[in-house]
Amino acid sequence: MDDGELKSYALQGTTEHILNFMEGMKKGFVLDIPSGQGALSKKLESMGFTVFLGDLEGENILYRNMRVAQLNLNHLLPFKDRMFDFVICIEGIEHIENSHHLIRECSRVLKSNGYLLLSTPNVMSVKSRIRFLFYSYLDYFKYYGSIAEESRHRLDDYDHQHINPVFYGEIKYILKKYGFSIEKIEANRKVKKWKIIYPMIKWLIKNKTKKRFRKDPFYLSDALLEGEDLLYIARLS
Repeated sequence: MDDGELKSYALQGTTEHILNFMEGMKKGFVLDIPSGQGALSKKLESMGFTVFLGDLEGENILYRNMRVAQLNLNHLLPFKDRMFDFVICIEGIEHIENSHHLIRECSRVLKSNGYLLLSTPNVMSVKSRIRFLFYSYLDYFKYYGSIAEESRHRLDDYDHQHINPVFYGEIKYILKKYGFSIEKIEANRKVKKWKIIYPMIKWLIKNKTKKRFRKDPFYLSDALLEGEDLLYIARLS
């Protein structure tokens, strides 16, 4: 099976940032959760990494390398402590109930100085903030507000969709709590909308934010203000 037959669930540009980072790293053990069909895992193995795949939909994993597990990110990960050099979690944290649990488990299974690469839709972009101001929902969370009107059966079906918008300040706090330090934040691509009011809103955000968070460069970064998807690269101490 070639790479073209494996579907990637990452937003455009996210996988490329991950591969660029991993290309310069020493080869080791990688945990790819949720792995989807295994498109990224296959590419990483071709680079020399030993990859373990895990996904809620085990039958959806098409790249079978004998290191495949069906798992639920809301539960404990079925791996030993300090087993991996890297954990990669693409578009996973916004699907689960407890962000603390996921990052705590990633910390547990990572070796000291191991890396967590975590991507999630950027709900703090200027575009997302404007959308919330006028339409009352954040980017990629369109139905989050109205879902309570649905039946209980419909709510159960929705459980594994985008149910958990995670903001930069929250991720920063959780990562630090469980021993991580953020080394870099990448955006898959920059997005802009509403050209007339966009520059004014961006200026106001930067002006107000820098008064409160002068020592945190990420709050005012182009990645945070204009990125569609954010990739957090964090190292475990």
